[in-house]
Amino acid sequence: MPAESEGCWATGKVLEFVGLAEALERLLGRVSMSIDGETVDVREAVGRYSFRDYVSRVDLPPYDRSAVDGVAARFPDVAGASESSPAVLILVGSVDVDSSEIPLVERSEAVLVSTGAPIPRGADVVIPIEYCLLREGMVYVYRAYPRYANISFRGEDLRAGDLIVRRGTKLRPWHIAALASSGYSEVEVFRRPRIAVLNTGDEILRGLVPNVTYYVVASYIREIGGDVVYWRVVPDDIEELSKTLREALEIADAVVVTGGTSVGARDVAPDAVAKLEGSDEIFRGVRIRPGRTASAYAVRGKPVLLVSGLPVAAYISLDLFLAPLLSKAYGSPQEARPRVSGRLVRRLSNEVGFRSFYRVVACRDRDEVLVIPLRLTGSGILSTLIRANAILEIPEELEGYEEGSRVDVTLINPLEECSSVSTVGELPILP
Repeated sequence: MPAESEGCWATGKVLEFVGLAEALERLLGRVSMSIDGETVDVREAVGRYSFRDYVSRVDLPPYDRSAVDGVAARFPDVAGASESSPAVLILVGSVDVDSSEIPLVERSEAVLVSTGAPIPRGADVVIPIEYCLLREGMVYVYRAYPRYANISFRGEDLRAGDLIVRRGTKLRPWHIAALASSGYSEVEVFRRPRIAVLNTGDEILRGLVPNVTYYVVASYIREIGGDVVYWRVVPDDIEELSKTLREALEIADAVVVTGGTSVGARDVAPDAVAKLEGSDEIFRGVRIRPGRTASAYAVRGKPVLLVSGLPVAAYISLDLFLAPLLSKAYGSPQEARPRVSGRLVRRLSNEVGFRSFYRVVACRDRDEVLVIPLRLTGSGILSTLIRANAILEIPEELEGYEEGSRVDVTLINPLEECSSVSTVGELPILP
């Protein structure tokens, strides 16, 4: 047995831990999820991933227009305007957004324009209305502006042929606005990945424990843009789980199995996957805490992820492995969560060789950020995800962080004020 493996000789089951970086490299190098495109109304496309490149069909704005409510004039006529020596112009008309006739501005003349209105011919500057006085057909300008000030030129935002989004772009509100403004009423996006979730355990079927992990896993899948298309609770039986896996793989792009991933007599998930035709083990165990029993397989090219039946460990494992798989399928970089630096208020230890993920509270205390580890045990304690607003990661080569250390944490919820953080218990700190 390799020195960095754990196993149970009675059952012949072995966990051969690989590092997180190697596990990800194997997974992304050997599995590619194939996701088709579908056409949706542009108004419903926010948050989806573009299936192809889109370019602008028009110039935006479509004409030179005013960026403010104000007075359009010739620059030489207002160049020296000031409060003590206003420029005096003749008001010769007004232009609104929907005006059909656009007047000509000649020397010492001005036209009143609204925001978005076409710039009158001859004008090359717009003075905001708050710096003008209109009286008896005359305009008094009390402030000078440079030539072309407050004018948005045709194509300044986008020109016809300019790229709006690339394939794989996650569509944000500004992308939707640009696409709609360019005349796209529909867009082609990647369909939502179809994910099957299988929860194993006789204790769940018998109602002895609630199936908390299903809700964590299914909700996480939906949060990152997937659809749960198949769900079953399966007994601790190799044949039954293999049969259910075959059914799931017929309709799903990927399968997540929770529970039964360790080396005990009732941990049947690895053997059940191995029985499937075309099954290929990618890794069996990862040097992470929590979630060290996470494993991955490819079955006829489709990924099957085995994760802990404990909710926190399952969440960490999916965040590390499922999210990158989806990003690869979209051809999109994985979204980066915000990170903050703070002072650790209590020592945290780590098992060298494993990468640990601690749930912590990051909060503001006057002019600094404090990082408070949650004193709750184990990866089955759901409340740590409720109370935590950040994850502190300790690399494999470190024995931990000392009290007072500066550490970087990844926010999973907004930063809090320390005065609002409730006191937590005094149990040992575990990841």
